[in-house]
Amino acid sequence: MKKTDQRTADARIEVVTTTFVASGHPEGMHDLARCIEHLNNGPVSQHITLLNPAVRPLYRASDQLHLTAPLLVNRDEIVFANFEGPSYAPTAGGIEAPVLLLAPPFQIQGSVAFAPGADPAQALRGVVGGFFVVRKASVYDADGNALGEGEQIIVNGARVQMTAATNQHIDVVTAPRTATAPAAAAVDAAEVAEEAIPTRRAA
Repeated sequence: MKKTDQRTADARIEVVTTTFVASGHPEGMHDLARCIEHLNNGPVSQHITLLNPAVRPLYRASDQLHLTAPLLVNRDEIVFANFEGPSYAPTAGGIEAPVLLLAPPFQIQGSVAFAPGADPAQALRGVVGGFFVVRKASVYDADGNALGEGEQIIVNGARVQMTAATNQHIDVVTAPRTATAPAAAAVDAAEVAEEAIPTRRAA
């Protein structure tokens, strides 16, 4: 049996696709910088290997299955990932700007580091060309329901359909009370009518 490198054992990653969530120790990714480098190095492999993995459906955390063999994950299917392990500090003198990323079925709101003096709207064009880090991230579904937060997550730019340098996101829209009143009245009327029909028939 292959012995797990101690540096690999110190790092853990949870990758999220549109249908499944998988977690484990990423083989060959000992820190965040190495993880980003590996994910952006397409010619090496189209997959990442998770050791001691677990996998579950996207919205059913209780159905987690622990596997007894390494799990191969197609990097192109990753929407975002949460990396736990050694990291690196933001580039000295850089700036962080808020971003909204629409990567179906998720909205991701947070901040991205740019070079000093960069125009965030223009710099985003280069960032979304590969995997990149979003800090102080909040993840929502398409309707605006909060799904989770992360101090820093890795986003696959290839899965981002729309992006803007803003701290906004599409929020949950609550239907006004008056909109439900006619429906409730219609139900009450229907119940009254149902009760009245047998009475008329009996007569």
